[in-house]
Amino acid sequence: MFRSLKLYTGGKFDLDSILLSLVDFGYKRQDACSEEGDFSRRGGIIDIFPFTFELPVRIELDGDKLASIKTFNPKDGIALWQHSMVIILPIRKTHAFKFSAFKEEFPIENFLDINTGDYVVHSQHGIGKFLGLEKIKVQDVYKDHLVIEYDRQEKLYVPTDAMHLVQKYIAFQVRRPRLNRLGTKEWQKIKERARKGVQKLAWELLSLEAMRQSVSGFTYSADTEWQKEFEASFPYKETPDQIRALLDVKTDLESPKPMDRLLCGDVGYGKTEVAMRAAFKVVMDNKQVCYLVPTTILAEQHYQNFSLRLKIFPINIQMLSRFKTAAEQKEIIKGILNGTVDIVIGTHRLLSLDVGFKDLGLLIID
Repeated sequence: MFRSLKLYTGGKFDLDSILLSLVDFGYKRQDACSEEGDFSRRGGIIDIFPFTFELPVRIELDGDKLASIKTFNPKDGIALWQHSMVIILPIRKTHAFKFSAFKEEFPIENFLDINTGDYVVHSQHGIGKFLGLEKIKVQDVYKDHLVIEYDRQEKLYVPTDAMHLVQKYIAFQVRRPRLNRLGTKEWQKIKERARKGVQKLAWELLSLEAMRQSVSGFTYSADTEWQKEFEASFPYKETPDQIRALLDVKTDLESPKPMDRLLCGDVGYGKTEVAMRAAFKVVMDNKQVCYLVPTTILAEQHYQNFSLRLKIFPINIQMLSRFKTAAEQKEIIKGILNGTVDIVIGTHRLLSLDVGFKDLGLLIID
């Protein structure tokens, strides 16, 4: 079993033991937490930047009790979110984690942010409702347990040293999930169906990628003078990650292989500028660009940004969404089909059967 340090609000907190554990886990005591593996202490406040976390957490004590756990911004110390639990993993044994990251017994989500009344998933018993913590006498010693309610008001008591088996239930639909029943094979059957579904999807993706690798795509030209002029008009200084992403995207476009790239980044990272420069490059080779977004508001924002940045260039940009009248939509679709529209930004309306492209060169999904 892997080692971990489990902390939760309301629990007893042996400060000396915790600090020794952090050192044993490979953490270093610093004046302030600025990167993974740092921890600091100021009286009854302990800051820890756990392994695999994006931000550090602040532990506040009330005597020998853990009063609160909060994620905070290391730049200004402002608290961002409050949590009820945290699992801290060692800095060492990194390779072991990489090999076991997808086992059910491993806490894929190391940060357990569960509140009373939340739906949770126990890897062995399925979906239930978290009722809180309760002390239970085990061999003459009272120990904290997570209480989870299942179908027919059955309860499961999970000791805190096994709470890594419990994760918060997350779903795309709004409706309340159906609770599983304890002592049946229902959950095992659900997991087996999920395994088969994932395996089938994986083979489909591999087959699709194999087909993509076996065909040739359009090889785009090197940057034109207009491309350089357009990029020079960017009012901000590019970040190192942004520059790297831009080079990778251009390498993809200038390659004979079909392009398929996922660009990830936080809000403000500059992903739209990367997409805009890729779109410009495609249009320079007389190809069309389709920019698909989830909402009409975002479509409007991107349309305004593209129009502002490209206003001095002879590029026809249009937006297709419910903000446009039926007559306007009909005219835009006509332009897309005959090639007079270079870049079209829109919602799922772009996926309608009446929308066709003369020469689509790039699809961007935001």
